[in-house]
This record gives sequence, C-alpha cells and structure tokens, in this order.
Amino acid sequence: MEFVNEGKPKQVRQDDGPGRFKWKLLKTGETIELIEDIGLRYGLKKMKVTDSNQELPKVTEGNIGEVKVETKQIDHSKNKNEEESYSKKLNDIKGIGKKTAKDIVKVFPNEKKLKNAISHDDELPFRDDVEIKLRKEYGK
Repeated sequence: MEFVNEGKPKQVRQDDGPGRFKWKLLKTGETIELIEDIGLRYGLKKMKVTDSNQELPKVTEGNIGEVKVETKQIDHSKNKNEEESYSKKLNDIKGIGKKTAKDIVKVFPNEKKLKNAISHDDELPFRDDVEIKLRKEYGK
C-alpha cells in the first residue's frame, strides 16, 4: 500500500531481502510502498486514488511463517485485450505479418500514438512499403 509522509522527516525500515533490511529517510511529502500495518505504525497517511478511472489493485494479506505479507493482484486483461485487438488490426492489413505487427506495437504501443505520429507527418521507422500501408490505413 502506498503512503505519504505529511509530518516531519522520519527514518523508515524497509525489507531488503530475506533477513536483511535498510533504513530510508522519508522526507515530508515523499511517498513509500509499505505493508498497511507498518505504514500506519509509522504515522504515515494512506495515499488516495486521484483518478476516478484508476482502480486500486486487489490486495490480499497472508503470512509466510511469522512475517505478514501483502500481495497485489493487478488486472491486466483490459490493456492486453486492447493491445491484442490493435495487433490484430495491424496483422489484417495485407502485407503486414505477425512479426512486423509486433515490431509496430513495440514502437507505437497503441493505435492513438501511431495515428498521432502519422498525422504529424513523422518518419516511421519501418520499411517504405509498410510505412505506405500504415499511412493509407491510419491517415495520410
């Protein structure tokens, strides 16, 4: 869980591997990722989600031996589905195969960035024939 220090600077102990720890000076206004109990013990304030579209990851708590642990389960299915559909659209363009579509997704992770680059008449880092097909499909 993410916490913010709204008081005076304080030393916070963090785990640094099995049986090891380190001390960090947490200045006023700085944020830190800690287990909920520990953050509250230090008198830190929980961070709030500011973006209404942003969801907090599902947190499950458990124990490993005598150590209390927190695991966060983040749902990546939305981004994965968008990326797959974008990749599929690219793959459906005649002359663009799986490898080329994968290369395009690496450079332009979403369709909006590709359209933006094309609309600003930026040079695309692909073969000329691929660039022509992308410009024909997504803009000029």
